[in-house]
Amino acid sequence: MKNRVLRLLALMLAAVVLLAGCGRYPHFDDIEYERPDVVKLEQLMEQTVQAAETETNVKKLMKSVYDYYDQYHWFYTNYALANIHYSGDLTDIYWEQEYNWCMGKSAQVDAGFDRLMYALADCSLREELEAGEYFGEDYFDEYEGESIWDETFTDLMDQESALITEYYSLSSQEYDLQTRTQMEELFTKLVKLRYRIARYAGYDSYVDFAYDFYYYRDYTPEQERVLLEQIRQELVPVYREMAVSDVWDLWGKASAEEENLEFVRGCVVEMGGVLKEAFRVMEKNGLHNIRSGENKYPASFETYLSYYGVPFVFMNPQGTINDKLTLIHEFGHFSNDFACGGSYAGVDVAEVYSQGLEFLSLFYGENTGDLATIKMADSLMVYVEQAAYASFEQGVYALEENEITKENIARVMAGVLKDFGLDIWGMTGHDYAGVPHFFTNPLYVISYVVSNDAALQFYALEQEEAGKGLALYEDALDSQESYFLAFLTETGLESPFEEGRMGKMRLIFEEILE
Repeated sequence: MKNRVLRLLALMLAAVVLLAGCGRYPHFDDIEYERPDVVKLEQLMEQTVQAAETETNVKKLMKSVYDYYDQYHWFYTNYALANIHYSGDLTDIYWEQEYNWCMGKSAQVDAGFDRLMYALADCSLREELEAGEYFGEDYFDEYEGESIWDETFTDLMDQESALITEYYSLSSQEYDLQTRTQMEELFTKLVKLRYRIARYAGYDSYVDFAYDFYYYRDYTPEQERVLLEQIRQELVPVYREMAVSDVWDLWGKASAEEENLEFVRGCVVEMGGVLKEAFRVMEKNGLHNIRSGENKYPASFETYLSYYGVPFVFMNPQGTINDKLTLIHEFGHFSNDFACGGSYAGVDVAEVYSQGLEFLSLFYGENTGDLATIKMADSLMVYVEQAAYASFEQGVYALEENEITKENIARVMAGVLKDFGLDIWGMTGHDYAGVPHFFTNPLYVISYVVSNDAALQFYALEQEEAGKGLALYEDALDSQESYFLAFLTETGLESPFEEGRMGKMRLIFEEILE
């Protein structure tokens, strides 16, 4: 459902962008959080459903839809704000409560959105809604039949949100044996619950459910499994060799925080165009939190404040040279949202923009010799380590309900670590507890693998001819194609699922890292 919501968001935001006027964007310090009025949103949804059943004038119906959606993206903007502030200090009780409140209401809000879409799909004005300037051709095909969002399904999703909030609370604690054990127990509960969610939704597995419900992938879980096996065969041997090389002497090289923003600035000045403008807006309007903090969420992300039409970058730097790549990665997401006025690309496509800009920065940044070595090593790590994590998730969500125990989950992880070479680091089957995506974004990590493959092709093009990779990247930056394989076809990039593709990558990494 996420892609459809984002597509509607992009359509509805046209008016908001116009109101911003001539490129004027709010400063983040001037954006105040307000707990959303979910009761008002529910009332607007009911009114719009009734209008869909009775209205004969499409403009009047759309007026009601716009009123509803104004409150809808007000909710999600404030949800994003609460997330930004809470991630900035996980010990702040106020922001913890506000973030948890928003998360706790999100299933109810999504259920209301879904109900409205089904009402519009069934209304007499559907043909005009799809043929005109509003939704687009075949938009409502997905909303035929009965909605999955009944009381039971909403309750299941509420339970998942509650468990995820528990995870965020645990993340604010020191990661010791006690915390790890609590996270393992929590993950076991999440997997069991997700098993029930998939079954209730009519799916044989949670993997199939997540592919359809969250990610709208145009490749199958079976294609993913074949790719993972190819990575295991072709790239794991190179990964094991790299693990005992001296590349790690560069990885921990210290870098001051102020160097990160300066690095990105230097890159975009050279690149010019929309990337330079996006950076100017980000910096001028304070649309980032990139300083280290003792109680900050230990990860980085980009989010979109849809009501104001601006992206935001969050980063918790580690004080190493790799922070430069992390920041320009998130800035790639920022630039995609900026160029599109709110992108509705699927996660697989979105990660192409972030990783693609990392690779391009190697050509446009200053003093990138060590960084280039690190990035190539990192790219191999993305293939192998994220493939391992994806394989872990495939294995965990293939367990039968009575097999879902923290001991069996640890056994799955232990097998994956051995198969993909991660055991060389001394990792154990319990170390899955330290991977946030498993808790908060299940089945997401394969996106890093496939997008990394596409992003590397921008690097190859830039290496072949200066400006060639950048030109293709900029042309694709405002693409409205949300499906990964369709995006590759549109841009002329090769698919990671092509037979022999991982063999080609093995030869490239052997040459680069020898």
